[in-house]
Amino acid sequence: MHEKEQILDSLKANAMFPVGHTAYWVGFGSSHDKARRGWIEEAKEMIHVASELKIELLNFHFYVKHGRVGANEESKHTFLQNFTDAMKELTQYSATMKVDLMLENSPPVNRTLLESIDCFSQVMNSVPALRFHLDVAHEFIENGMKGVRDYTYAFRDRLAHVHVHDNHGKLDEHLPLGMGKIDFRKVIKFLKEIDYGKTITFEVFSSKADSVRSRKFFEEQWTKVKL
Repeated sequence: MHEKEQILDSLKANAMFPVGHTAYWVGFGSSHDKARRGWIEEAKEMIHVASELKIELLNFHFYVKHGRVGANEESKHTFLQNFTDAMKELTQYSATMKVDLMLENSPPVNRTLLESIDCFSQVMNSVPALRFHLDVAHEFIENGMKGVRDYTYAFRDRLAHVHVHDNHGKLDEHLPLGMGKIDFRKVIKFLKEIDYGKTITFEVFSSKADSVRSRKFFEEQWTKVKL
């Protein structure tokens, strides 16, 4: 209880809008029934904690890295059905807690059948209550600037939050903006074209100072990009 009050007091003092972020490896698509059920129940605990902290927006990740899952059509179908069923159950539960759930696109690693916008779309289209969390750098790894544009436009009406960081197109490096190969002027153009005006997190892992510089860099580019 003491920690809860500390967090709430800190948020109030800094006038911050909190966004909940869960671990990326949660296994909602697992074909192991008990393991999947365990993750769903754990996710409900996460949602409950978010509610207690007055967090109205909580993310989960489209995590597909389970051994050989996605190596063939049968395992792809099983994963997508399991993941979709979990998201349906959790969005229904989160509604009772007054927490909106959003799904974040994850960076491809094994280039399986699941690591695509088509599979991500199947889950999103099957769960209307699920909102979209765009990670620009993850999509750059998947399909370059075309990937960033495709995801931004595909779910523009459900886009609730954005993660921004940089990389060289192969690994999820979480670099400061300008240190990789992402064209942030194009990123800003895409966001302006869909009239995005919600929150952005600068998910830079190198240092707090790099995060601040990245935010300033993004703000400067935002003012320069004209439609």
